Amino acid sequence: MSVAEFTVLFTLILVIFYWIDTIRVKEIAVMHGKNACQDVGVTFLDQTVEIKKLRLKRNARGTVVFYREYQFEFSSDGIRRVDAEIIMLGKQLLKLQLSAYPQVMQLKPGDLEADTAKYTIKTNNIAIEPKVVNINSSKPDHHS
Repeated sequence: MSVAEFTVLFTLILVIFYWIDTIRVKEIAVMHGKNACQDVGVTFLDQTVEIKKLRLKRNARGTVVFYREYQFEFSSDGIRRVDAEIIMLGKQLLKLQLSAYPQVMQLKPGDLEADTAKYTIKTNNIAIEPKVVNINSSKPDHHS
């Protein structure tokens, strides 16, 4: 096998790996979006999420993984469409924000399995680190 053939084969394997990983993480993000919408009593629209940002970042263990930001829409009345955001680091949910609601939803400790994800709603001003929740303030900011 020549160097050129090896390079083409290696590149093809990397592309296939990326494609499969992207499909898996998107399915997990869709599941998180559906669960969050169901938890707050709104309708998850279009049954999909759209990728907005992709980059490489290190997770809590120092491993380089894909950081993905997704957007989806939901509706509380069946007429008005409202944006929402999901941030994934690898296959782990970092943040899920329904923009019409001031809360951030995140996984409970120990619920990192995609099949059994449940959410808790926290108050405003939450900074989410991998597996850590820091509450910045117990009072919400009120801007005029």
